[in-house]
Amino acid sequence: VFTDVEKYRKPGSIVSSNTSGLSVAGMTVGRSEDFRRHFMVTHFFNPVRYMRLLELIPCADTDPDLFAGMAEFGERILGKGIVYGKDTPNFIANRVGVFGSTAVIHWMKEFGIGVVEADKVFGPTMGRPSSAVFRTADIVGLDTMAHVIRTIAEGCPNDPWLARFEVPKFMADMVAKGLLGSKTGGGFYKKVRDASGSKIQAINLETLEYEDQPDGRLAAIGAARKQETTAGKVREMVYFDDKYGQLAWKVTAESAIYSAELLGEISDDIVNIDRGMRWGYNWELGPFEAWDAMGLERSVARMKEEGMTVPPVVETLLAKGEG
Repeated sequence: VFTDVEKYRKPGSIVSSNTSGLSVAGMTVGRSEDFRRHFMVTHFFNPVRYMRLLELIPCADTDPDLFAGMAEFGERILGKGIVYGKDTPNFIANRVGVFGSTAVIHWMKEFGIGVVEADKVFGPTMGRPSSAVFRTADIVGLDTMAHVIRTIAEGCPNDPWLARFEVPKFMADMVAKGLLGSKTGGGFYKKVRDASGSKIQAINLETLEYEDQPDGRLAAIGAARKQETTAGKVREMVYFDDKYGQLAWKVTAESAIYSAELLGEISDDIVNIDRGMRWGYNWELGPFEAWDAMGLERSVARMKEEGMTVPPVVETLLAKGEG
């Protein structure tokens, strides 16, 4: 495509890609110096009219002034929140966000938790959108989600959590059956009609059959709702002593650790990572803000008790004694 673009583009014109997975360096191989100087990635998050995030990634030869001008245009004219990424697979928000989704899938299986309950845990009570994990996947498309997971597995062979980036069998089976989400009328959820009217059923991940959603409220959510702030709700959820609190804890703790491990690789600072998740995934708290909400010393002590590896940057932060 860019070979054809270069034939007809006016010298000095900007060329950008909306990719979320292709290599920036790879896309400029064989291109002229003028093309490379005017090339960058402008990754808008879908749906673009609602989502604030715009990830900007330069190539090695992008004109710095042009890059700064694009950031100003994105922020002032388009009203976007700019996050600066690096040339790594899935950049910032999708790298962290997909890890979070795979962590949910991993631990809900360990705790025997279904799709509906997992979405209840990772909904508004945890400062997440009401679409949570699996309703969001239905909107995105399970085929797209599987592709993004594979992109990380193939492009990040040295990722410390590489084993997590394997498309779950149930997801592969759903894609094979055409259960791709909203665009096919059924994914993790499906609207059905019977004699009593229409209702939303959820898939059973063991049988891949749709079932009525289970009734009942979760005690952890009831306790969290008594807190006035998002930070308070998150703290109540992750330390609640049942399997739903355990799910909230494991996923939130691992996401925080993963984000800290990627500092320097996907971003040079915690701010771009937190903004990426708030603006791209509509989280109220980014992974580092959520870590503060859990309490740094308390959470690190529990992580170590459970055999998690705490990144050196966090150990340094604790050693400085500044909270």
